[in-house]
Amino acid sequence: MTAIALIVESGATASSVMLTLDMLAITARSPEAAACRLDLLSLGGGAVQLSPRVSVATQKIPAQLAGYAAVIVPGFFAENASALIEQLRTTWQPLIARLRVLPAETLVAASCYGTFVLAESGLLDGIDATTTWWFQDQFRQRYPNVRLDADQALVDGGRCLTAGAMTAHTDLSLHVLRRLFGAALARQVGAIMLVDGARTSQRPFMTLRKDFDDPLIEQAANWLAARAAEVVSTPALADALHVSYRTLHRRFQAAAGMAPLAYLQELRVEHAKALLESTLMSIEQIVIKVGYSDASAFRRLFAKRAGLSPAQYRQRFRRG
Repeated sequence: MTAIALIVESGATASSVMLTLDMLAITARSPEAAACRLDLLSLGGGAVQLSPRVSVATQKIPAQLAGYAAVIVPGFFAENASALIEQLRTTWQPLIARLRVLPAETLVAASCYGTFVLAESGLLDGIDATTTWWFQDQFRQRYPNVRLDADQALVDGGRCLTAGAMTAHTDLSLHVLRRLFGAALARQVGAIMLVDGARTSQRPFMTLRKDFDDPLIEQAANWLAARAAEVVSTPALADALHVSYRTLHRRFQAAAGMAPLAYLQELRVEHAKALLESTLMSIEQIVIKVGYSDASAFRRLFAKRAGLSPAQYRQRFRRG
């Protein structure tokens, strides 16, 4: 018997839970995995409400999870970073305590905000991991011992598997099956569900932050956005905002996680993405439109920031 625990609490993303249920149901049809068992566990047991219209029946989580070959933590909803941290302190604390004493041979997997649960337990310390891309800065600050690469959609850190935002849970579940039952079975399940596990990066889906709590940086971001296609400099931005270059750079770095000119480059890439999605303009025309003169240099910048070349991005995201 290969037992897998899926930990479910109120607010867990229904798509993650249901997808795991479907994958394991398909897996159990294969003779080599016929003895596979998936247990839905929660702190209180009984019905757990995932959304106003979806609830699932769960068993009460045992005092120890030592009997499971794998433990999976799906993503869950939180309005903001503060709400997420509060859930770690309350809702998820009983699981965090159990994770800390898991046997070393137990495979542990989490996606989206569930990766914070693994990190809180200390299991990700010193290993490679990913998380949901929009909270990557908060993750790094809270867990400096984790080798985070938020560009990745899925990271196999050995004992711990982590995946990025929302639908990356699909890749995570498929990889759990690959680790437990082998690549051949994982391919069979993937073929039935039209999932190939080929998604490697979250970067094409990342968007640039435009709103900031710091009023000065909010002004700076708006100033840069209005002049993104022009030749601008940080001293000119500082003069426009009546602050010193040093103050502007320090506060911009703290609020945005990058320097003002790096933010300007990101703005240009965002504009190029929109043009690639919605127009038939050539790459050369787009390069000029967003404020560059060297098409080759911009192609390199775009590929670095978006994880795809401009042509690949247009092929994937072009709207009809």
